[in-house]
Amino acid sequence: MKKYFGTDGIRGIPNQNLNQDLVRKIFSAVEKELKPSSVAVILDTRSSSNELLQWITSGLSEAVQVINYGVLPSGSMPIILKEFGHDLGVIISASHNPSEYNGIKLINKDGSKLSDELEVKIEETSEIIDLPEASTKFKDSDIGYQAYLNFLKTELNFDLSNFNLVIDAANGSAYKIVDELFSIKNSKFKLIANSPNGLNINENSGATHLDYLSGVLKNGELGAAFDGDADRLILVDEEGKICNGDVIILLIAKYFSSINQLKNNIVVSTVMSNFGFKQSMQANNFNNIETNVGDKYVAESLLLNNASIGGEQSGHIIIPDVLPVGDGLLTLIYCLKALTFFNTTLSEFKNNNIKEYPQKLVNLKLESLATVEQIDALKLIADQLSDEFSLDGRYLIRNSGTEPVLRILVEAKTDQELNDFMSILIKKIESYLIS
Repeated sequence: MKKYFGTDGIRGIPNQNLNQDLVRKIFSAVEKELKPSSVAVILDTRSSSNELLQWITSGLSEAVQVINYGVLPSGSMPIILKEFGHDLGVIISASHNPSEYNGIKLINKDGSKLSDELEVKIEETSEIIDLPEASTKFKDSDIGYQAYLNFLKTELNFDLSNFNLVIDAANGSAYKIVDELFSIKNSKFKLIANSPNGLNINENSGATHLDYLSGVLKNGELGAAFDGDADRLILVDEEGKICNGDVIILLIAKYFSSINQLKNNIVVSTVMSNFGFKQSMQANNFNNIETNVGDKYVAESLLLNNASIGGEQSGHIIIPDVLPVGDGLLTLIYCLKALTFFNTTLSEFKNNNIKEYPQKLVNLKLESLATVEQIDALKLIADQLSDEFSLDGRYLIRNSGTEPVLRILVEAKTDQELNDFMSILIKKIESYLIS
């Protein structure tokens, strides 16, 4: 059981539950367990990111070289590690969380996230570690930006003239590079939420707040929304309908299948995927493998099963033959590439290929994560309610892996059944947690 690491690194509010002492001890433990001689760091646009960088370097000895490549999407880290030969990558970001949060993700030299077992070992060592007598300093560099831009330019190797794009950068780490990338191709696009001030990352914008993007889209425009560190992508089609990770995975999977690049006919997703997505997998004779929630588990399954596409409904999409982690910019490129190949619009593709069950996700904020015993009791409550309703659908109750939130997902065949079931279930859950 991990104490500090969640499904996507360590997260919290700096100077509260994410403090200097914890970060210093974690990185002293990282040095002892992983023995890096060279560390690459990238940041998002939060005002606290530079402070966390100072804490990180103060936990590392003078034997470790630290290079700060500045504000970049998290998908750039594998490119930087490979290009410049670092032993370890550190991403300072709390991804889609509000600006007061921040976080730290550790990336192996091969570009993948650390295993749960290694994270547990680092935590255990941090409890008994001595801090270095003399700590290291970091050096700034901008060459990582160019390396990542060159990588994206190589992938963006097709005509974009049929697309009218509106891109929501969430005032996050993609704000600058996405502008330069699409300007190079002379595409028709406009950017929104691309003026970060340190406090407005994800604020009423981005992949988790789509009202802003949906509100500015005009008929025929295709919307694309990233989150704070740009590792996830959600699309809004030309009819104004949201196309989440399920639709994106299906689109890229069908594209790979059509060009004989869908290895082993496997598509990896998580337990959050819609029942309509599962039906689409069956209709296309794809072998759908499900994992727990968390893109690191999707990445592990992709590697284990030698598969070429997988992801989460939330928009984390991994194309392992290109990058070992999710990258919203790369995902957008492949969506546009697939639509170009099929000579279709996103709205036409969705209407013709997937019929999603009505689905609702409710997030209940808690003072602390629910215990295993509480989750089991809540699942029993849901089971009993499902029997009473004869629910034609499913439900999922789980803790968030990144914040003290209980996530309740319900799907049903009709909106009426969904809303009625969810309303009663939430009341029962709240009553149980309060009692």
